[in-house]
Amino acid sequence: MRPVPRILKRKLVDIAKLSDAEVTPDAWIEGIESAEFKTLIDAKQRSIVPMIVIYVVGYMGLSVLAGFGRGILGIKVLGAVNLGFVLIAGNYVMSWVLAIVYARISANHHDPLVKVVVDKARATRGAR
Repeated sequence: MRPVPRILKRKLVDIAKLSDAEVTPDAWIEGIESAEFKTLIDAKQRSIVPMIVIYVVGYMGLSVLAGFGRGILGIKVLGAVNLGFVLIAGNYVMSWVLAIVYARISANHHDPLVKVVVDKARATRGAR
């Protein structure tokens, strides 16, 4: 697990000082250094990074084809509809599918981890 960057620690301390929270600035640092929080971040990265790669490759691939593969995109697929229109529609569908998949992963996997992190933070605050 990566250590928390100093600039992030300073920002969290500043936020804690500015808010009227009854939490000490160190509580934020303890929270983001906890194993539960790091597990949450790792789980989010395992799902978000592949989705970003899929989206960027699809989007940039279509852009590259639009710039350099005009002949390929001009191939008629169905009547007046060419391959370019089909790929653009596919890009929209891909975006919606990725959004739905992320929402389901988040609801089923991330939200329970968030609850664990929040419950631990509340228990820690109550113990002080």
